[in-house]
Amino acid sequence: MKYSITRVNNPAAMQAFMQVPRLVYGAGRVPPTAESMNLMRYTPLTNPVMRHIHLTSFVALEEGRPVGRITASIDHLNPRPEEGFWGGFECLERPEIAKGLLNAAAEWLQGQGKTVMIGPATLNTNQQVGFLIKGFEYEPQHEIPYNPPYYRELVEQAGLEKLHELECFEWHLPDELPALLSAVKPVSGLVIRSVNYRAVYREAKIIMDVHNRAMAEVWGFIPMTLEDAAGFLSSQSMTIPPDLFLIFELEGQVAGTFLSIPTRAPGPDGKGGLIRLAIGGVVPEVRHRGIARHVLKEFYTRCRKLGYTKGEASQIAESNDMVKRKIIKPILGGKVIKLYRVYQQKLA
Repeated sequence: MKYSITRVNNPAAMQAFMQVPRLVYGAGRVPPTAESMNLMRYTPLTNPVMRHIHLTSFVALEEGRPVGRITASIDHLNPRPEEGFWGGFECLERPEIAKGLLNAAAEWLQGQGKTVMIGPATLNTNQQVGFLIKGFEYEPQHEIPYNPPYYRELVEQAGLEKLHELECFEWHLPDELPALLSAVKPVSGLVIRSVNYRAVYREAKIIMDVHNRAMAEVWGFIPMTLEDAAGFLSSQSMTIPPDLFLIFELEGQVAGTFLSIPTRAPGPDGKGGLIRLAIGGVVPEVRHRGIARHVLKEFYTRCRKLGYTKGEASQIAESNDMVKRKIIKPILGGKVIKLYRVYQQKLA
């Protein structure tokens, strides 16, 4: 059958764009990440990130029926100006349609002066990144990608090449603290506290500051604005208890943050809750003080109190050797349970 690829520039095309996930996964089975790709995600009023994003979207239609979709985006804060992103990808198992969608995104980005296309990265690399290529047996979660296994074949057949991988590591709460955590020595002036959701802009300034200083050398870094951080904080306030969003200070100065996201509540016995160790960073000036282990010790204590006993440390960049060497392998064990792949295509 013949298909066409249409740029999303009217309400009918947007409606078709939004219908694609239900056709790919089936009604009632759309994973949370695809479900969350609604109009609010693309609206500056509800997603401040859009204020520094230039975005276009495409939908593939076959006899009027939506069969695939993709976004192409440019982040004006990206410190690597040659990059453009593709994301929001959903497609039936049709290689020719997938290739057509990827070509449409590539042509638009090339027309904007970009020389490399990276993805999947919905809007930018601070959002939803990568195709799941290992770990399909695990339940889909909010804000971490999930996709059919055949997506990998679709993009690789279209000629895209691996750029980077993001690893998820198994975590469980042991009966006793790991030796490296129980042996930590006190750090004078260290304060670890819960986030205060009522003080949005004060806390947002801390989140922005830590992200922009602690993550600057991590693969895919794009700086956050104060509005980005405030929007992020507000979006988490209804689902993440303050006790699982930690801010830490050293001698009155911001030292870092650590966020964990509950994915399943504890059972009637108060145990068995699942959690995702999602985002953590220590500012460069104090990394040598051993603060990260103190924060993890506090996190373990809080998880025991709240009943979260299993989960994962998610989407650690494969190139982040320091975190894997000092934290993941010696404390968590280093067992990879999920793997996400990011692709690139040269445009010039």
